[in-house]
Amino acid sequence: MELDFAFLADSAEVTGGKLYVLGGAFDTIWVKESPVTLPRMTLVMRFLMTPAETGREHRLEIMIIDEDGRKIVNLSSGINVERAPNLGPGVKQSVPIALNFFNTRFEKIGAHAIEILVNGTSLKSIPLKIQQQPLSRANA
Repeated sequence: MELDFAFLADSAEVTGGKLYVLGGAFDTIWVKESPVTLPRMTLVMRFLMTPAETGREHRLEIMIIDEDGRKIVNLSSGINVERAPNLGPGVKQSVPIALNFFNTRFEKIGAHAIEILVNGTSLKSIPLKIQQQPLSRANA
């Protein structure tokens, strides 16, 4: 199973096999202070599956890890996609996914990573920086 792309967005959904994305492809979140709780962010992914990979169970794992290696989020779910009947032999099937995270708490400023694994194999690590907003001169 191939991960064609993955990125973070403010919001996204899959409708009719298409991804609808708002505020996508960021890697830094600016905050006034830590800890901070993000009300919502979405992990947008598209997998490509060969005919042999469809119709059977795969294990998807998503972890958000801080710079000390502590797991902030640890999700695991099964993916089982039936083969689309209109695809020709040997054609890879596109599987879009929008995974919403609500009220994710980041304890401190610094580097984080979103790790994507399928069947125990790491496919991608997306960097995410939680950064303190600089003080403006008016606030200094």
